Amino acid sequence: MSDQTPDHLPPIARDIAEVIGLDGLDRLVNAYGGTEIRVPGRGDLREVLTNEQFDAFTSHFKGEKIAIPRLAGRLAALRAAETRRLASIGMTRAAIARVQGLCERTIYKHLAEPDDQLDLFDPQQKERK
Repeated sequence: MSDQTPDHLPPIARDIAEVIGLDGLDRLVNAYGGTEIRVPGRGDLREVLTNEQFDAFTSHFKGEKIAIPRLAGRLAALRAAETRRLASIGMTRAAIARVQGLCERTIYKHLAEPDDQLDLFDPQQKERK
């Protein structure tokens, strides 16, 4: 997963994504962004993550208190990165749309974005271009 995880996420967000993927990070940010959670203390955590994500997350972060970042300006970029990752493993656009809870048109847009587009995670990239 590390080759798919954006380098310019905050360290805790990158750690979480390494364990449960960008989709899991997106789910946590949507549910708990800007708050601290104790693992596995949240009873509704199982409802937020898939079973596989929940097991990996609670196993890796057991007993820790984690500040879940908001990532307000980065969620769209996270979803686009996850879309490209899912497409790279062979998922159809329709399946990706269902998994991510997005419309198929958004999936087409994410996949059509050029690779040389400004990286929202790298504020220094604007200076290099």
